[in-house]
Amino acid sequence: MKAANCLANDYALAGIGPYIRLVGAQPLLPVMQAAMPGWPLTECPLQPTAPEICVWQQEDGFWQQAPALPKGMWLDTPVSASCSVIADLAGAFLHRHPDYIGLHCGSAQINDQLVIFPDSHRAGKSMLTAAFAAAGYRVFGDDVVALTPEGEGLSLGVAPRLRLPLPASLDDEFRDFINHHQGPSDDRYGYVALDETLLASHGEKCPVGAIILIDRDDSVASPQLTALQHGEGLWQLLKQNFADTLSDQALVAKFWSLMKHIPCFLLRYADAFQAAEFVGRELEKVMNARPSNDALASQDLPARDVAALDRNDPRCWHACQAAYEYPLGDELFVIVEEGGAIHRMNVTSRAVWALLQHEGLTIEELSQTLVAFFMPVSLEQVRKDIAELLGQFLAAGLIEEPPRR
Repeated sequence: MKAANCLANDYALAGIGPYIRLVGAQPLLPVMQAAMPGWPLTECPLQPTAPEICVWQQEDGFWQQAPALPKGMWLDTPVSASCSVIADLAGAFLHRHPDYIGLHCGSAQINDQLVIFPDSHRAGKSMLTAAFAAAGYRVFGDDVVALTPEGEGLSLGVAPRLRLPLPASLDDEFRDFINHHQGPSDDRYGYVALDETLLASHGEKCPVGAIILIDRDDSVASPQLTALQHGEGLWQLLKQNFADTLSDQALVAKFWSLMKHIPCFLLRYADAFQAAEFVGRELEKVMNARPSNDALASQDLPARDVAALDRNDPRCWHACQAAYEYPLGDELFVIVEEGGAIHRMNVTSRAVWALLQHEGLTIEELSQTLVAFFMPVSLEQVRKDIAELLGQFLAAGLIEEPPRR
């Protein structure tokens, strides 16, 4: 239930104007100001019509209403209320600027270019964003960055928010940084208080220079950065954006001219601070050297002019034990050995790879199996295609040549 007969104050923000009303909830104000230091709230005259976001102070928490919360929501702490309000403010900004696309990602400025790392479930993008700040790099946010039509990232000015408690394995230097920059927190989340030297203010822009797909893995001894196809950044951003009203075709049109020129990398890491320092060093080299696309591209399976195997070859073929596999939609990326080239597989080659991992099979056995799933393709055509595909697998080191019988 909302509190009644309480003092109401309205506040405006750059880019959206008067948009939030606090009703007896002024204690929330300093928490929000600390959580979004680069996007200041400015008190304005009380509006004749209530702003779209309203927060009421209650005895045991806060009650919020917003376009995304038509039935309202009860929030138990100032930090949880701030998290909710900030999410709605970000949505409001993007709604007011339909030419921008909201990207669900972390970001850091390296060598005057913005490196963005799209969200991946529990991969630690917020912790990695804070780690970049601890390593001395300016960040543009850990959750939402707006992409302009010109291909620049635009900061909203919101501080990184970390899940609590902090991991016990956190690097000591990084832990000291977080403790020294402790912002508002509760039992679940804590903001990292950054000044303008480490957090870009609302509206600041920076050209996007690289996309990093992140994979946090405690078994990784040291960070690994592997170049991917330029297009992989495009597909990841298609999945990690807030443009709900645009079709994938429209999004491709918006992203393509930009993303096909931006290098994309896969980062595997265990320690966020170690990874941030490593990525900073490596990308500064890449951006300073400005290598050709070929130097940055991943290795697809070899071109189709690789010699095909004899389709009547009776030998059983086995997949090599891949060090790492990374599924992305219907495709699969395989690294045969630690630090080796990454190979991209489509639906068919991924199916053959999976079969060969399960057991050794001949070309004929593979063909028969695939025909059962891909009818009405002719068996003879499948035999030809499998012989060519295995020739590519062999050239790429994905299968080992068995002894001739």
